[in-house]
Amino acid sequence: MEAKLKDTAVTTDTQALIDAVVQRVLAQLAAAPHGDKLASAPTVEILAPADDKLAHEVASRLPGARVRFETANQTEEAAFYVLPELGCSDMADLAQGRASSIALRKVLELLLKGKEVRVLGFAYRAYAETAPYALMQMYEAYEAALAGFGLTELAPPPAKAASLRQSLVTADHVAEAARTGAQTLRVPRKAVVTPLAQEAADSHHMTILKNL
Repeated sequence: MEAKLKDTAVTTDTQALIDAVVQRVLAQLAAAPHGDKLASAPTVEILAPADDKLAHEVASRLPGARVRFETANQTEEAAFYVLPELGCSDMADLAQGRASSIALRKVLELLLKGKEVRVLGFAYRAYAETAPYALMQMYEAYEAALAGFGLTELAPPPAKAASLRQSLVTADHVAEAARTGAQTLRVPRKAVVTPLAQEAADSHHMTILKNL
């Protein structure tokens, strides 16, 4: 009887050990895809001082990427580099192979090494409504030249759109769409947009598009 109880205890202990091992293996298998995903995610280096808002902006344009800011002695090479914005004078300098600041020298060095550099925006575009046509053409040529060097724009993600089938668009409809993060509200072509709805859309920087 004593031997039988002893065998039962051993069997119970063995089963508990087996169960523990199985649970550990299952946990490792469940974690493996996530680990592999992190390992394969591209590393992007922002050529600017650390800034949470800037990091969020880059991450929103590159879902899944690992974002870091430039620091000394980086052990892992970035897949590519990101500039917050390229001013008009800096753009003209780089397009002609010149660098008038430490930051620009860093960018020029990366381009000379064949590295890819992205920019969140070109400052000259803000003057599209006022600048002479010839001047805009010149900066567009600079942009094309920089693209040939390996510096291109990191385009923002496409604006999220919401759809509404109602024939009367109210401020409540706009507010509901804004809560989803939509920047465009698509409504029927013959829909009536109330003045308050238009005001709400303007305050949320939302476009009401009649194309349904």
